[in-house]
This record gives sequence, C-alpha cells and structure tokens, in this order.
Amino acid sequence: MIWNLLAEGETSWFSKYGIWIVLGLIVVLFVVYFVFSGRKNKQRRQEYIEQIEAIQPGNKVKTTGGICGIVKEVCDDDTIVIETGTEQSGKSYVKVDKECIYQTDAKGPTQIAREEAEARRRAEKEAKEAAKRGEAPAATEPSEAPAEPEAPAEEPAPAEEPEEKQE
Repeated sequence: MIWNLLAEGETSWFSKYGIWIVLGLIVVLFVVYFVFSGRKNKQRRQEYIEQIEAIQPGNKVKTTGGICGIVKEVCDDDTIVIETGTEQSGKSYVKVDKECIYQTDAKGPTQIAREEAEARRRAEKEAKEAAKRGEAPAATEPSEAPAEPEAPAEEPAPAEEPEEKQE
C-alpha cells in the first residue's frame, strides 16, 4: 500500500485527497471539543459565582490558602470575616476577599434547582420500579394533608384535695 502511494503514474482519488479529508476531520473534532469544553467551564464558573454570592454568616468555608472556618460576617466590599480555631485553642478572626474562597457549603440557586430535579427524577424512578413490582410507592415527601390527631392517652384522674375547713 505504501508502495502504491509513492509510485508514480495513475493514482486513486483517495490517495490524492484522503490526507486532506483526515486532517479536516481532525480540525473539526478539535473545534467541537473546545466549544463544548468551554461551555462546561463557563457553567462551572457561573455556579462558583452563585455559591460565592450565596455565602451568609454560619456557612463553613475553606480558602485557597487552606484556612477553614465559619463565616461570621459578610462585608459590603466583597470581603468576609472567618472565625477559626476552637474554644480551647482560642478563636481568631480572619478577613479575606470572597474570591479567595475555594470551597463552601453555601448553595446557589442553580445548585438547589439541580438537586431538586435530581430528587424528583430519583422519586419518579423509584415509583416506576415500585409499580413494576406491584408495590405501593414509598412516600419520600411528607404529604400536605393534615395528620389525624392522635387519641389522647388516658390520664389518671387528679386526686381530689381535701377541702380545708374554716372555723
């Protein structure tokens, strides 16, 4: 086959244009890869920004420098005050820029919506599986119907106190 490519004379259509077609496909694949990876990175960045904006006092955070603590105050100038340490070792307070936050337990609206959608999908999947087995689906969310009041337990009758005699 290599000999045929190097041989002079009559050449086939593929040997003339095949390398250009393969190179074109590779270029198209790279472009598609970078477009889709760029979208994913943009979504991650947007979720990170939403998480940072959702930080409130009481959230746990970790900074890029490795400082772990609890947010005590969110300032107007895009900084937060973090409480670190324990009662025994002594507490300290560090003021850092919001952009230095690496990890937090705060949830932005996109993350909340994704978790709710995932919970709905999981509940629907469990309901379908239960229907296939012929079972009643397990209630994952509390019903909004008011619960029936329980019958009060019988209490012993209060002991009657003897009346005081007035003289």
